[in-house]
Amino acid sequence: MSLVRTPGLLRLSLPLAVWALHFVAIYSLQGLACARALWRTPWAGLEAMTWVLWGLTAVALVAIVASAIPAYRAWRALRADPDGRADTVRQRFLHALAALCALIATIGVVFTAVPVALLPTCA
Repeated sequence: MSLVRTPGLLRLSLPLAVWALHFVAIYSLQGLACARALWRTPWAGLEAMTWVLWGLTAVALVAIVASAIPAYRAWRALRADPDGRADTVRQRFLHALAALCALIATIGVVFTAVPVALLPTCA
Protein backbone atom coordinates (compact mmCIF):
# COMPACT_ATOMS: atom_id res chain seq x y z
CA MET A 1 0.00 0.00 0.00
CA SER A 2 1.31 3.41 -0.93
CA LEU A 3 1.78 6.12 1.66
CA VAL A 4 0.67 8.85 -0.78
CA ARG A 5 -2.56 10.56 0.24
CA THR A 6 -5.34 10.72 -2.30
CA PRO A 7 -6.09 14.33 -3.20
CA GLY A 8 -9.45 15.55 -2.00
CA LEU A 9 -11.79 18.02 -3.59
CA LEU A 10 -9.93 20.94 -1.99
CA ARG A 11 -6.59 19.97 -3.52
CA LEU A 12 -8.20 19.49 -6.92
CA SER A 13 -10.10 22.77 -6.90
CA LEU A 14 -7.66 25.04 -5.05
CA PRO A 15 -5.67 26.14 -8.14
CA LEU A 16 -8.86 26.91 -10.03
CA ALA A 17 -10.23 28.87 -7.07
CA VAL A 18 -6.99 30.88 -6.88
CA TRP A 19 -7.31 31.61 -10.59
CA ALA A 20 -10.91 32.78 -10.12
CA LEU A 21 -9.99 34.99 -7.15
CA HIS A 22 -7.08 36.45 -9.11
CA PHE A 23 -9.37 37.20 -12.05
CA VAL A 24 -11.93 38.97 -9.87
CA ALA A 25 -9.29 40.90 -7.92
CA ILE A 26 -7.39 42.05 -11.01
CA TYR A 27 -10.42 43.34 -12.89
CA SER A 28 -12.07 44.83 -9.79
CA LEU A 29 -8.95 46.75 -8.85
CA GLN A 30 -8.46 47.78 -12.48
CA GLY A 31 -11.98 49.21 -12.53
CA LEU A 32 -11.47 51.03 -9.23
CA ALA A 33 -8.19 52.47 -10.47
CA CYS A 34 -9.90 53.96 -13.49
CA ALA A 35 -13.15 55.06 -11.85
CA ARG A 36 -11.71 56.54 -8.66
CA ALA A 37 -8.11 57.25 -9.67
CA LEU A 38 -6.96 54.75 -7.06
CA TRP A 39 -3.16 54.32 -6.80
CA ARG A 40 -2.49 56.09 -10.08
CA THR A 41 0.65 57.92 -8.93
CA PRO A 42 3.85 56.76 -10.62
CA TRP A 43 6.29 54.78 -8.52
CA ALA A 44 9.56 53.37 -9.88
CA GLY A 45 8.47 53.96 -13.46
CA LEU A 46 5.01 52.38 -13.22
CA GLU A 47 1.75 53.33 -11.59
CA ALA A 48 1.29 52.00 -8.06
CA MET A 49 -1.76 50.03 -9.22
CA THR A 50 0.38 48.19 -11.77
CA TRP A 51 2.73 47.12 -8.96
CA VAL A 52 -0.24 45.96 -6.89
CA LEU A 53 -1.59 43.93 -9.80
CA TRP A 54 1.84 42.36 -10.42
CA GLY A 55 2.08 41.53 -6.72
CA LEU A 56 -1.31 39.81 -6.77
CA THR A 57 -0.28 37.88 -9.86
CA ALA A 58 2.92 36.73 -8.17
CA VAL A 59 1.02 35.62 -5.05
CA ALA A 60 -1.48 33.71 -7.17
CA LEU A 61 1.25 31.95 -9.14
CA VAL A 62 3.11 30.99 -5.96
CA ALA A 63 -0.08 29.55 -4.46
CA ILE A 64 -0.82 27.55 -7.59
CA VAL A 65 2.72 26.19 -7.86
CA ALA A 66 2.68 25.33 -4.15
CA SER A 67 -0.40 23.19 -4.73
CA ALA A 68 1.01 21.62 -7.91
CA ILE A 69 4.36 20.44 -6.57
CA PRO A 70 3.01 17.84 -4.09
CA ALA A 71 0.56 16.54 -6.68
CA TYR A 72 3.27 16.18 -9.29
CA ARG A 73 5.65 14.46 -6.85
CA ALA A 74 2.95 12.03 -5.75
CA TRP A 75 2.05 11.27 -9.36
CA ARG A 76 5.70 10.51 -10.16
CA ALA A 77 6.02 8.29 -7.09
CA LEU A 78 2.90 6.36 -8.03
CA ARG A 79 3.97 6.09 -11.66
CA ALA A 80 7.16 4.38 -10.54
CA ASP A 81 5.07 1.75 -8.72
CA PRO A 82 3.27 -0.17 -11.51
CA ASP A 83 1.43 -2.70 -9.34
CA GLY A 84 -1.75 -2.41 -11.45
CA ARG A 85 -4.10 -2.23 -8.47
CA ALA A 86 -7.23 -0.17 -8.94
CA ASP A 87 -6.46 2.01 -5.91
CA THR A 88 -3.01 2.89 -7.25
CA VAL A 89 -4.39 3.68 -10.70
CA ARG A 90 -7.10 5.89 -9.17
CA GLN A 91 -4.60 7.75 -6.99
CA ARG A 92 -2.27 8.23 -9.94
CA PHE A 93 -5.15 9.65 -11.99
CA LEU A 94 -6.28 12.02 -9.21
CA HIS A 95 -2.76 13.33 -8.65
CA ALA A 96 -2.30 13.86 -12.39
CA LEU A 97 -5.65 15.66 -12.47
CA ALA A 98 -4.58 17.92 -9.59
CA ALA A 99 -1.33 18.77 -11.36
CA LEU A 100 -3.14 19.46 -14.64
CA CYS A 101 -5.69 21.70 -12.89
CA ALA A 102 -2.74 23.66 -11.54
CA LEU A 103 -1.29 23.91 -15.03
CA ILE A 104 -4.59 25.18 -16.44
CA ALA A 105 -4.88 27.69 -13.59
CA THR A 106 -1.32 28.91 -14.23
CA ILE A 107 -2.12 29.47 -17.90
CA GLY A 108 -5.29 31.33 -16.86
CA VAL A 109 -3.46 33.60 -14.41
CA VAL A 110 -0.78 34.42 -16.98
CA PHE A 111 -3.43 35.09 -19.63
CA THR A 112 -5.27 37.41 -17.21
CA ALA A 113 -2.03 39.23 -16.35
CA VAL A 114 -0.98 39.88 -19.96
CA PRO A 115 -3.08 43.08 -20.28
CA VAL A 116 -1.47 44.40 -17.08
CA ALA A 117 1.93 43.92 -18.70
CA LEU A 118 1.09 45.29 -22.12
CA LEU A 119 -1.37 48.13 -21.49
CA PRO A 120 -1.51 51.18 -19.25
CA THR A 121 -3.89 50.98 -16.29
CA CYS A 122 -6.84 52.71 -17.94
CA ALA A 123 -6.29 51.85 -21.59
